[in-house]
Amino acid sequence: MFGLIAAAYALLSDADVRRAQRRRPGSQFVASTVHGMGHVLNRHLRRMSERFEECDAFDAETLWSLRRRLAELADPELIAIYPHGDGRSPRRVNGTAAQRPADATLHAVQRDGLCHEVVLALVHHLAEETRASLLASGGGSALPLLPTRHHEEHHEEGGEEEGTAAAAEGERSRVFSEYRSQVSCQQCHTGAVAAAWRDATLPPPLPVDPVQPGRERLRSCDYQADPPCGPCDGLGGPRWGDTSEDVSPVRCEAVASPTQVPPSARLPGRYPTEGRASVNGGTRSPVAVRPDQPGSYAPMHATLYLGWSRGAARQRYDFRSDKGVRTASQIYLQSGAQQRRNESGAMVTVVPAKGECVCDSAIAGNMHIDSFAADALDPLQLPPEEGGLAYLGRVRLSPIDDPSAPNRTVLADHWLKWAFHFLVDADPASPSLGLPLRLYGHLGVRQIFSNWRVGDPTKEKPDVWRVPAGCKLLAEACKEFVGSTEAAS
Repeated sequence: MFGLIAAAYALLSDADVRRAQRRRPGSQFVASTVHGMGHVLNRHLRRMSERFEECDAFDAETLWSLRRRLAELADPELIAIYPHGDGRSPRRVNGTAAQRPADATLHAVQRDGLCHEVVLALVHHLAEETRASLLASGGGSALPLLPTRHHEEHHEEGGEEEGTAAAAEGERSRVFSEYRSQVSCQQCHTGAVAAAWRDATLPPPLPVDPVQPGRERLRSCDYQADPPCGPCDGLGGPRWGDTSEDVSPVRCEAVASPTQVPPSARLPGRYPTEGRASVNGGTRSPVAVRPDQPGSYAPMHATLYLGWSRGAARQRYDFRSDKGVRTASQIYLQSGAQQRRNESGAMVTVVPAKGECVCDSAIAGNMHIDSFAADALDPLQLPPEEGGLAYLGRVRLSPIDDPSAPNRTVLADHWLKWAFHFLVDADPASPSLGLPLRLYGHLGVRQIFSNWRVGDPTKEKPDVWRVPAGCKLLAEACKEFVGSTEAAS
């Protein structure tokens, strides 16, 4: 099709390796909007070859064939350089073309998403030598430019019979779900991403509390706050509703501001690679970013297990009642191979009282153990003012809001990333120095950690990562873990 027969993979050049290792594009490849990003990158594509044409000139079937061909030419050594979660990593290409939508507007959405995928594969998945040969081949097929528009999903009401409307809505949902997963250029090739394009845009800060101004910042404080969050802001406390009045703020004393704690003296916000801890606190149901209904809040009592080792990521929660009876378990398993394929892995849910076990695809990849430190797996590496990691200072909680230890006082370093606040033990006399103390999200979890035991959890619980026999397998991702205590690397 391209006038090129793929033989052995080309050797990677030094330029290939340097470009793959670079986390952020150079200034000549960025723009302030998605519209501008398309125009900027298209200028570079046109300089590469005269074979590029407007995305509108292609149909989805042709683009799907191009995508398949580029997947065959992709260099596995080059792709392996990209960290897990990197926006340049390839999506899995199915064996058959996606069904063409009947609606012309949806076909345009499908086509534009495929144009993004074809350009991503051409630029980031092929070795320099392979790409040069492909573009120089005589009589080769045309290649698409990037679209310069962005599609948003709008739900239509009325005008169709119930069955027809449901089918149309299902097709619309399928096409847009696929499109959102394809349009990843904006994550790396724009500056400050406009709120309209973010996958999970935070709501604006809470309104000023009418009774106690400033209380709203104790309940919720994120990177949008003006002035920026201080050492004791955003830590929340036990909650029973969504407003600033529906919280009992944890008692916090600012010990030192960020300027008073040199970077070398700050305890990094990191989980141990292997270990277990008791978790108490509470959670909102449903967990939300932009809630469309009031939430309900319930206490949380659990044991957390971590197993990031031998190239795989594992995490488990054993939930228990107030009386200590195990009520449910959730096991998150992600093999090294799944990470390299940018797949989220598997989630196993066990409910002992009902004799139920279900394994399905995980909603997202496993939580990074370095989420609140120098996280090499973070594909965005945003500055603090855009939601990246920020150090807020050193605090003393007297006491910390741990129902299992009501008189426990802690000294902690306070980290903020996006909307989550993370405290790490900074008390030199504490047995858990450098380990997590608390994780809090305004409309999500409130987790207080204690009784850390660092080390391989399989030593005390050999089957901690095992998928129980007879578990119902609902996803292909589960099959890697059945019959094994290990997540394959």
